[in-house]
Amino acid sequence: MREVRLDYTKCGNAKYISHLDLNRVFFRAVRRAHIPIWFTEGYNPKPYFRYAQSLPLGIESFCESLDIRLLDDNLSNSELKAKLNAVLPEGIEILRVHEPKMKPQEIYAAVYELRYELADVPRAAAQIAAVLGGEALFVSKKVKHGRKKVEEDVDVLPNVITYALEEAEGELLLKLLATASQNNTLNVFLFAAAMEKAAGLDYEARSITKCCVVNEMYRYFK
Repeated sequence: MREVRLDYTKCGNAKYISHLDLNRVFFRAVRRAHIPIWFTEGYNPKPYFRYAQSLPLGIESFCESLDIRLLDDNLSNSELKAKLNAVLPEGIEILRVHEPKMKPQEIYAAVYELRYELADVPRAAAQIAAVLGGEALFVSKKVKHGRKKVEEDVDVLPNVITYALEEAEGELLLKLLATASQNNTLNVFLFAAAMEKAAGLDYEARSITKCCVVNEMYRYFK
């Protein structure tokens, strides 16, 4: 038995697949591809699936990871990749199969791209820069106090490590490096909504993509 890490995409319509349904997608794919995997022991055995992180609904990603345990030591990484890609739905594609080098707890930050379609790109860029260069940006979120969760206004600017703005015809790209550790993760949807409101953005369309995750030394998660 050996453990392997599947690096995969979650794009297009697949970005609307919930984390719970994603489990079912991978389990069906494993069964259809006839891949022998290890199940947990006990009264209710389940396939050993360990995700590096859960991805919020509606965000595309090119850097998701899932660890599984293979019972067939003779099945090569390239064979496993080909078999799974043959049965996975559109938008979910295995990019790499490899031995895990890092633990999910080592993830420190993630790179996101927020792409806006709008009329006045220079004005929007200046507005966003003003907000991100400000003293604070508050979002309302539930925070745990003892056994209860209460609604609090939380400043999310400290979660933004760095950012860059790229302007094009009718399009503005915000590249964001933000905290993504288990105990300190930026909720990108809450951040985007608060930033857009504070900047007074008037856009026609917006998409959010998770591009990569890194550890504290800014090395790609492997």
